[in-house]
Amino acid sequence: PENPLLPNAVRWLMSLRENGGHWETTQETAWAIIGLTDWMVTTGELEGNYQWTVTLNGEGVGEGVVSQANIDETTTLRVEVGDLLSDMVNRLAVSRDPLSGVAASPGQLYYGAYLTYYKPVPEIKALDRGIVVSRQYRLADDESDKPITEAKVGDVIEVKLTLIAPNDLHYVLVEDPFPAGAEGIDTSLATTSVVGEAPSLDRTDRRNPWSRGYGWWYFSHSELRDEKAVLFATFLPKGTYEYTYQVRASLPGEFNVIPTHAEQMYFPEVFGRGDGAKFRIEE
Repeated sequence: PENPLLPNAVRWLMSLRENGGHWETTQETAWAIIGLTDWMVTTGELEGNYQWTVTLNGEGVGEGVVSQANIDETTTLRVEVGDLLSDMVNRLAVSRDPLSGVAASPGQLYYGAYLTYYKPVPEIKALDRGIVVSRQYRLADDESDKPITEAKVGDVIEVKLTLIAPNDLHYVLVEDPFPAGAEGIDTSLATTSVVGEAPSLDRTDRRNPWSRGYGWWYFSHSELRDEKAVLFATFLPKGTYEYTYQVRASLPGEFNVIPTHAEQMYFPEVFGRGDGAKFRIEE
């Protein structure tokens, strides 16, 4: 604890937290909590006794008192983007002060500020940061493989995900949201298995005759959740992959479809996303 580098190391570690109070990966979060807990015990930070205030452009946003009773609690303050100044710099001030009439004021105040905004889904463009991913819809009973952007209630739609890995990837997570008016078809259930084919994965490297033989590897885990399909691979050799599954059009309407997203879980800066889209379901 006497090492002069430690306080700045702790500040740096705390600054890496993402919105929500966690770090980028589950592994980073676990090790950070272990290290910070030891630090707090050693330095006496668990005996916090101070007050704090937050102002934005001179207006009070929040205030509170930290004591041993609530040292493990997190306070979240939110300000709408529309409430920020658009024609000048916004000034956020955070202060930590001793309690009135109290000489000792142990404990550190840790905080982070994040700006989050969302673009309209149709305006989101594909992005390649080490993984290329795209999505295509077609009617399951249409042998022409013609891509579609609309269907009718009751239609079975085949979803084809194409993933290109320029390099070998480790611990890959792929998430593909459904149109809000569609639901995934779980072919493992007796009531739905007769409707369509089971999900399938194909490595499309036609130049490699062994691409489906020795060394061929499949996604180790897949899920059809209420709102999306999720795939997981412990190791994915470089190459091009196609994963297909089916959804059923259930509700009429025009729906925004969030882009497909793929990333390395423990190196999330290696990722890719597809285009945002609209999908129409008619009666």
